[in-house]
Amino acid sequence: MSEETSAASRGRPRDPRADEAILRAALELFIEHGADATSIDQVAKRAGVARLTLYRRWPNKEALLIAALDRARDIDDLALYRQLLDTDTEPAEHELRSAVTTLLETFTEMVTRTDMRRLIARLIGTASSHPELLRTFWDTYLRPRRELTHAALRRAIELGGLPPGTDPELLLDTVVGTALFPSLLYPDPPSEESVRERVNAVLRQLGIEPPA
Repeated sequence: MSEETSAASRGRPRDPRADEAILRAALELFIEHGADATSIDQVAKRAGVARLTLYRRWPNKEALLIAALDRARDIDDLALYRQLLDTDTEPAEHELRSAVTTLLETFTEMVTRTDMRRLIARLIGTASSHPELLRTFWDTYLRPRRELTHAALRRAIELGGLPPGTDPELLLDTVVGTALFPSLLYPDPPSEESVRERVNAVLRQLGIEPPA
């Protein structure tokens, strides 16, 4: 086989710009319409590529949506969470308290954003018919952030920055639930400011002073 024939059989190299456009289009359409109402044709049209381009990369719609949700790991900056957990220095109690409350507020801001709220609503709505989509989002986006948050809360408890006996899992679920429940289920979603006030009220009841 000649080099020309070998190169042709391998096909053209993948264009990362096309990949990015396809995954962005797939995620947008999933948020807008859900899994069942999103088609390969729609994704190809929005991304400005041919259907064949999609099928060369992903064998079916489900695989494409999983890849698009995997991309959601980049929706915000995970480095912020890691920075708040820098173990090279031993923070003072007030610094650790500030770091924990900032981290919780960052999580709250994330779940009250319109795009994230709509994405989570779609994932909940398709949990029974497409459980692999929710699993992908959990594994690639939610779990890494929860693990870092848990570690921060545990350190805060050890160093006296949080009340003794605080349950990190319960605290995190309480804060996130306080923000997420009205954002998803109220007929008129509350503003980000009102959700933040609710979360701050919960933190104060738990003996945690929110950031100014």
